[in-house]
Amino acid sequence: MVKNKVAVIIDTDLGADCDDVGTLVLALQLEKHGFCDIKAVGYCTTNIYGVQCVDIVRSFYGGKFPIGMYYGKKVECNEDQHIFDIDLVDHYKDLIKETNYIEAYKLYRKVLAEAEDDSIIFITIGELTNAANLVSSLPDEISPLSGQELFAKKVKYSCVMGGLINDNHPITAFNNNEAFPEYNIVCAIEDAQKFVKISAKPIYFLDFYVGVDVFTGKKVIEHDEHSPMKFAYLKYANGPSRSWDLLAVYYAITKRLYRSVGPGVMHIDDNGFTTFTKDQDGHHYYLRPIKSNEEITKEIDEAIVGNILWKSQKMKKETK
Repeated sequence: MVKNKVAVIIDTDLGADCDDVGTLVLALQLEKHGFCDIKAVGYCTTNIYGVQCVDIVRSFYGGKFPIGMYYGKKVECNEDQHIFDIDLVDHYKDLIKETNYIEAYKLYRKVLAEAEDDSIIFITIGELTNAANLVSSLPDEISPLSGQELFAKKVKYSCVMGGLINDNHPITAFNNNEAFPEYNIVCAIEDAQKFVKISAKPIYFLDFYVGVDVFTGKKVIEHDEHSPMKFAYLKYANGPSRSWDLLAVYYAITKRLYRSVGPGVMHIDDNGFTTFTKDQDGHHYYLRPIKSNEEITKEIDEAIVGNILWKSQKMKKETK
């Protein structure tokens, strides 16, 4: 039995990259092993194929979580770049269970309204459209609290896959240390700014650098026969893929593999560039690894297929 099982909301842009598929599989494995309870998964762009892929993953792996979708304006990045999602939907269309998805921020309001105080971990692994809509939402039939009040009352902390922080850590050598706006931020800059400004709870940022050199998915590709994850990874990357989203969800649920740097304040400018300033009164943090890429890859790859190595090692020690 795992102590301190956590309740999570996961907000994804599955379709822009295949790692979101691996992330949902990983989260479902952690749920199966008692580490978390997935209260909801939301989709944060208007790509219908992407949300249908979430539906397929839920069905194939036996998930029970409700699914929400973003119904706002089209996000700035190219939603028409369908490298694998249309093919995945066509191949697994019989696993699609819904035709009309609830609006994501309303689903989140419902989950938060029903939750205990300070109990929900809110994880975003895509654009922050739904997150911004949630924290800026008004009181309604779901709750007399505003989104800002509801979030402050019910969320314990957030984990955001987004941003780029150059702190002279060895992992920041990518791209010759040249700054650039990270995808999840620059695709919906105003929403990112709004969420980071309005949310009063701790936010842990897993930035671009953390996952760029961690490639996972090998065990699934080698051993699965007909899984949606294998299908997506081979279509998108023809093998293992970078692991930003998996690492964000894994850290948010287990607090393993990384250390937090902070507190401080994350600033997002109008071009999508991110700057972190240390400030003892701030409530933002960013993550840096405490293990090698090889060790991280092994732990994640094993967890994706249900082998929680450190849990097994801990149990062996406790029974001796």
